[in-house]
Amino acid sequence: MEGKEEWALITGVSQEGLGDALTTELLARNINVIATNIRMDDMQYLSSTSSTSRTAARLEKLQLDVTDPKSIATARDAAAKFTGGKLDYLFNNAGYGYMMPLLDCSIEGMRKNFDVNVFGLLAVTQALFPLLREAGGVVVNQSSIAALSATYQPFIGSYQASKSALSSLSNNMRVESAPFGVKVVTLETGDVRTGFWTFASASSATLPPDSLYHPIKDVAEKTMRGQGNPPGQHTREKWAKAVIDDILQSRPPSHVRRGYLATTLYLVSLLMPFWALDWLYTRACSLDKLREHDRQHPSTKKKEK
Repeated sequence: MEGKEEWALITGVSQEGLGDALTTELLARNINVIATNIRMDDMQYLSSTSSTSRTAARLEKLQLDVTDPKSIATARDAAAKFTGGKLDYLFNNAGYGYMMPLLDCSIEGMRKNFDVNVFGLLAVTQALFPLLREAGGVVVNQSSIAALSATYQPFIGSYQASKSALSSLSNNMRVESAPFGVKVVTLETGDVRTGFWTFASASSATLPPDSLYHPIKDVAEKTMRGQGNPPGQHTREKWAKAVIDDILQSRPPSHVRRGYLATTLYLVSLLMPFWALDWLYTRACSLDKLREHDRQHPSTKKKEK
């Protein structure tokens, strides 16, 4: 690809996020970037003169709401003008994180997880596919280790379900897109230091007053806020460099596992039986203590009689 001008479009670019790290790394590789976000204000820190890069690569910014068909169409038309009708890389990075025990979930909140993480991703890919086909491009779908069968951590099931759906959709997309010369890569990202949990906590992370999980409120809310994540997470810069190394291969892998414990948890998913995982999660999230507490509840005592 020597001498070829390449373009990447990234959804969900914001300061301290993975999209920001991808933008910086791509510009450093002399790949032009179209950074998008639902709110243009969230990209004010990005300079169109590309202060994040010492190369001559261009940086353009577009407003894009992945759940709004009109916004998608407008962004598609603008991207086509920037790129000359071809798009080499689409990074479906926009995400939403509504965290809540399933019994307490707002269906509206859970639906937004799917609207952004699944349906929005597909809508953007459909709109930009003609440009990707022209370039023989690559679609990169940002999933998570949360999608793995071994990571059904209590209290964030709504988010994990949307990521599992995303990963399944991405596998189908890879096979269905191949005849048209478009590659699809699924990122099964482990823990990386970002501002994601701060954003997620702003939209949920507090149990409702009538929640059955109030006896273990501290543990539940700590999990919902990501405060139980292990230390030593990868930096965004380290993660982005490794991911772009993978994506720029002539034959990129179908799945890229980068970030803290990403490969380890993948292997756990293959090897550890569900009964063992149930046992671990029950104790790690104090659900065993909740069981003991619930046995003292009047309705439970009646059933036992």
